[in-house]
Amino acid sequence: MPGSGAGLFASQRGQQTQAQNAGFPQSREEEVLLEPVEHRLSSSSSNSSYTRHGSNGQYGEKRQRTSSEAEATDLDNPPLERRVTHAEIDDEGRRELSRIFTTASQKISGQISIALPDDPAIDPSSDLFDLPKFLKTFRHQLEGEGNEMKKVSVVYRNLNVYGSGKALQLQQTVADVFMAPFRAGEYLKFGKTDRKQILHSFDGIIKSGELCVVLGRPGSGCSTLLKALTGELHGLEADETSIHYNGIPQRKMIKEFKGETVYNQEVDKHFPHLTVGQTLEFAAAVRTPNNHPGQTSREEFSKFVAKVVIAVLGLSHTYNTKVGNDFVRGVSGGERKRVSVAEMLLAGSPFAAWDNSTRGLDSATALKFVKALRVGSV
Repeated sequence: MPGSGAGLFASQRGQQTQAQNAGFPQSREEEVLLEPVEHRLSSSSSNSSYTRHGSNGQYGEKRQRTSSEAEATDLDNPPLERRVTHAEIDDEGRRELSRIFTTASQKISGQISIALPDDPAIDPSSDLFDLPKFLKTFRHQLEGEGNEMKKVSVVYRNLNVYGSGKALQLQQTVADVFMAPFRAGEYLKFGKTDRKQILHSFDGIIKSGELCVVLGRPGSGCSTLLKALTGELHGLEADETSIHYNGIPQRKMIKEFKGETVYNQEVDKHFPHLTVGQTLEFAAAVRTPNNHPGQTSREEFSKFVAKVVIAVLGLSHTYNTKVGNDFVRGVSGGERKRVSVAEMLLAGSPFAAWDNSTRGLDSATALKFVKALRVGSV
């Protein structure tokens, strides 16, 4: 989180059921192959036999299957594939990165020399440019100045969260409308509300640099889990000794390391009349470390880092555009999400949670958002 390492937790419940439902629907007439899979896929075997178990109860009936039928069956049942999202950057972003490092002042470029001639993988002007390697090199050079990038792994055991009053938001159903007259006593308690349990004995581990996702139906407590892991309770009650960040209990983490865990709510909140450049340069300025490279001023270095992050996330064309909101015209919804990702990157928070991050986004924009999160977790 959503997400900086993204604070999203993988739900394992129901995986077996989903895997079964992901298969093809069972037909009335099922074919069972007799020969090994290797023999069926072999190009040298032109014919293969199979036994048909029909719905009429006749078993053991055999016939020859031609190679064309075997190929058709293979096409109808393709093997399952697993695709991993990688950090990527388009050509426009590479050109913008190259321009930034070329036009940077000598005081900055002399200390942060990314574009090395002997390594085209970290040269933005090269066709062999590798964004993850570039980001790691950039981070290592910043760490050389004494700015160590923090990494956090989260462990929670027997996590129980309770809510009452305004903090308790239960999913309403049709039956609640008809049962409202019989529950008048709940509205006559004059501020005294019962405490209800939302999360029951949750256990889990989120490793550093890991992207996970929380899945659940509305009202199942997904947002509550994200808020509990980032310490954004605001009326909720949780056992703070159940959550640890690299061995540090949550109570101490919130008190002494505030800003290291970040929660991004469903609706992005920005100053709508500020441009993307002004928003991200301010975010970089408030988190600029005291040990910045060379003899550069704090303002110079913060603007330099902000422009690098803007180029990496493909927001260079929106630099002078207002962020906007539902009432002020500005960037698109997907670009506004990437502005939030950029703020997370510039804040340097090692653990971040994103609540319903792809709300209102199409599939292409949602994929760009996930790739932007992958950039933040490199």
